[in-house]
Amino acid sequence: MGAGPSHGELADNDCLLRLAGELEITIDDPFWDTFLTFSLNPPTCSQDDKMLTDRLKSICESLVVNNRNTSNFKTLIRLLLDKVDFQKLEAEENNILRWQVFNGLFIARYFLKYLVQNAKEIELINQFELQTDGIEVALGDRKEYAVPEDLNETTSFKFLALLVKIVSELKVTDSTYSIHVESLNCIIIVLSIQMYTIQPSSSLIIYRIFMENIDAPKLSKALLQRYTEQIKPPIMSGGGIFYGLASNLWNILTLSTNVPVQTNQSPLSSLSISVLLILINHCTSPPPPNGNPYRTCIASLSENLVVIYQFLGENPDAPLSEEKTLLLYHLIHCNPSFKSFLLARTDIEVVLIPLLRTIYNTQSSRFQHMYMALIVLLILTEDQLFNKTVHSIILKGATWYQERVLSEISLGGLIILVTTRTAQYNLLKMRDKYLHINCFAALANMSSQFNQLHPYVCQRMLSLYEVLSKTFLRCPNQDMSAIDEALRIVLEVINSCLSNQLIHNPNLVYALLYQRKVFEPLKSHEAFHDVIQNIDMVITFFSAKLEREEDLLNSSDVNTMLSRVQHWSLQWPRDLMKKFPDLKFKYVEEEKPEEFFGPYVWSLVNILSGINFESTLYKLN
Repeated sequence: MGAGPSHGELADNDCLLRLAGELEITIDDPFWDTFLTFSLNPPTCSQDDKMLTDRLKSICESLVVNNRNTSNFKTLIRLLLDKVDFQKLEAEENNILRWQVFNGLFIARYFLKYLVQNAKEIELINQFELQTDGIEVALGDRKEYAVPEDLNETTSFKFLALLVKIVSELKVTDSTYSIHVESLNCIIIVLSIQMYTIQPSSSLIIYRIFMENIDAPKLSKALLQRYTEQIKPPIMSGGGIFYGLASNLWNILTLSTNVPVQTNQSPLSSLSISVLLILINHCTSPPPPNGNPYRTCIASLSENLVVIYQFLGENPDAPLSEEKTLLLYHLIHCNPSFKSFLLARTDIEVVLIPLLRTIYNTQSSRFQHMYMALIVLLILTEDQLFNKTVHSIILKGATWYQERVLSEISLGGLIILVTTRTAQYNLLKMRDKYLHINCFAALANMSSQFNQLHPYVCQRMLSLYEVLSKTFLRCPNQDMSAIDEALRIVLEVINSCLSNQLIHNPNLVYALLYQRKVFEPLKSHEAFHDVIQNIDMVITFFSAKLEREEDLLNSSDVNTMLSRVQHWSLQWPRDLMKKFPDLKFKYVEEEKPEEFFGPYVWSLVNILSGINFESTLYKLN
């Protein structure tokens, strides 16, 4: 069988030309054995995938036209349906059978990719269904297939069901790894039809099949298991033909993109989470009878929570990967059992630190990634026990935090540092409408439980206020609504801490005494005076105490000063402060979440899958 043809030779390949030609090839024709044992040098990167797609374009164009009369594509699918026998595929001696199945899936994938990107969905379905026992409708010289109400009878359904069956039931071994990978590739390709149509996903036949005719719980479980197992591709040692093919496929999926992304060295894992995220984030409002069944599966997941948690936090020394962040979002937003499990963990920093590192990397994380990480944090801060617990978890250094060496800091303090830094960066540089709001919402939720804040944390909070107030005062005639809103929330966060936890935060009182002047410029401003009045009461009370002790006025002994502040805190008449409503913010998902999550998920799949999607044809906004 020799070396495979180069991509440039494919357009002239005799077998492919015959497949796409005007003559019908019957299912028992010896052609198929020759065709399905061809050797091909697979693409090794996204650019190669695009090149191969372009080289096959003329073949696909001919096949679209001629398949209406020959049904050669349908015959190829029928052969695949016949050949996929799990017992035989898993048997070690059946290399040729596995090779043929892989090749059939590989060719089907590229033809389907052409159809998805260049034709309407009904045309794609027609290519599966013409010349079947179903109903054909003559339209001039063309034949159209009338899709029956029972989709289970269609060839397209049988093919998709085969792919799902492979993913869900075929044992993953070195020998079957590539078949799993190519089955997932095919699923991603057919689902990518959403990017090339203005129709909502719920009205597409392909999505109807996945939402209504596929065993969603079984597929969801398999995809999640494949993702968390992180099964590596087989290590090749110059063995058989099919092993060489599997090795090349490994190269396709690990060298597939120029976009920086955290790779997990497991293409099967990357493709599995890609498919799961696509299915979760489409058809997000009912029509399926009871909503999206894949969302339902994630929402009701109650097994292997420890395994999932350990997998999410397996690499505490790096930011949380983008796909992990999105999965974590769905788990804590939709699944009360997982959220309760997570909040009850005594080692929650295992997941939180990578999450914070994602938020911290404002310049290197993709915007959507940072946004989702903040949403996860906001959801967690809705729980008051969480807000209390994070201040009792002491971290020995956070070397990735570069603004200052932190030899010891509470997890709660680290959250404050990261969110205030991100909010300031967004307000003054990125200027996104929502990013800083989520930062401040998380801070506000936590503020009544601030406890034993680190001196540097207190300094950073007051510095943020000072920067925002100067910006506000410098441009009084411009639209400063975002800065105005941010200033108000920062003041309310400080006020909430003083109202509820003053006695437990001597470092904050100490910082207020030494930075009292920052509040003077806005002290009488109508938008802020009521909150600043409360803060000023605290400053006035402790300043008066300090002035009575002359030995402290000129002292540089911080510890003595803090000790006195702690003592004076016991005398603080907290009833003097004006009462404000508790700061409570709750995340609410958009009414039509697919409008955000659909494009976002496909941008992520584009990175994870190694498939080159033709962006010039996108219709998904």
